Amino acid sequence: MTVPADHSAALPAVVVSSRAARRLAGGFMWVYSNEIEKRDEPDEPVYWCRFVHERRTVATGYFNRHSLIAGRAVARGDVGDLNRLLDDRLLWAFSQRLPLEKGRSARLVFSEADLLPGLVVDFFPPDAVIQSNTAGMDLMLTRLTERLPVLIERVFQVSLRGLVLRCDSAVRRLEAVESFRKVVCGDPAVLARAEVYEDGVRYAADLVAGQKTGFFLDQRVNRLNFGALVREMTSARVLDLFCYSGGWGLRALKAGVAHVAFVDESRDALGLVERGLAANGVVPERAGLHHGDVFDFLARREDSYDAVVADPPAFVKSRKNLPQAVKAYQKLNRLAWRRLKPGGVLFACSCSHHLAESDFLGLLAEAVAKEHGLAHVIYRGGPAEDHPVLLSMPETSYLKCMGIRKLAAV
Repeated sequence: MTVPADHSAALPAVVVSSRAARRLAGGFMWVYSNEIEKRDEPDEPVYWCRFVHERRTVATGYFNRHSLIAGRAVARGDVGDLNRLLDDRLLWAFSQRLPLEKGRSARLVFSEADLLPGLVVDFFPPDAVIQSNTAGMDLMLTRLTERLPVLIERVFQVSLRGLVLRCDSAVRRLEAVESFRKVVCGDPAVLARAEVYEDGVRYAADLVAGQKTGFFLDQRVNRLNFGALVREMTSARVLDLFCYSGGWGLRALKAGVAHVAFVDESRDALGLVERGLAANGVVPERAGLHHGDVFDFLARREDSYDAVVADPPAFVKSRKNLPQAVKAYQKLNRLAWRRLKPGGVLFACSCSHHLAESDFLGLLAEAVAKEHGLAHVIYRGGPAEDHPVLLSMPETSYLKCMGIRKLAAV
């Protein structure tokens, strides 16, 4: 479907229930399939529309008849020009990231939290990555690829060298839409060997085929706090589990720790760590790279560490598998605890939005108790400031980072 440029009255109508209308009016941006009462029937399964209740347009957004989250709102009421709305939304989101230190990477658009559901834009100067997670946002990709370079240059005074479309997240299967990647502009070989600068540390990134958009920007503040903590532990040995490109371990090495063991089941990820070690001038003796399953590594090794980071991918894919995920988090953190020296620090993370912070803290407490241990909570963190939480959408709050110190037996 071609998105109309000017008259929102030309958009098909989707009639929603009174409950959905109240939630949309209150800032909730999703409409579930069982809240749809009636709709116009364009030929396309996905289209931009007006969400209507009692003959009044409650919101404008897009509809996908294949998804349980059938509607996603982008604006309250009618919208006269969707292209202008997109520009305005992007400029507003960019303005929330100012001032941005020259050369620093940032998430410029964070989906619902920036009122653009389904869209993520990560900025790795001089490159950028667009991630579309919904079929509805796919309809705007042509406009996005045209306007994003113009607006980034206007706001950040950076001419984009490369722009990548990463429409390959697992959530797209729930939208019944195909996954794909595309280099819009730039040299694919250069984009696959990008470098991310973060507060004195250089990280290797593959913006074309790496995980997510190529680098995990959301942990920036937590990594900085971890670095400040281990800076006082110059002879420390650190264990970085599910290390990917070495975000935590490279920060610790920059802070001056003696040695970091990096563990990941992906050889490609460890290749990124190797590049990061070289970029930061780390001598080989200060790092060990271990390829394999993290749980197997923890179970078979008996080494002890002054600091351990457990930052796994999301174990909770949906609410129905929450009990199994809780068991997995407990097992991981029990095994990590066993590798920790008395007085050492465990940074435990979860990026599962279905798992509340209180429940995560509770399962950590249970894990420590089962190991007959005692711990102080020394740090609580969430996502970096460029990953805002929209109050009306609790789903935008997902990342938990807990630092606990292992107390000696008393």
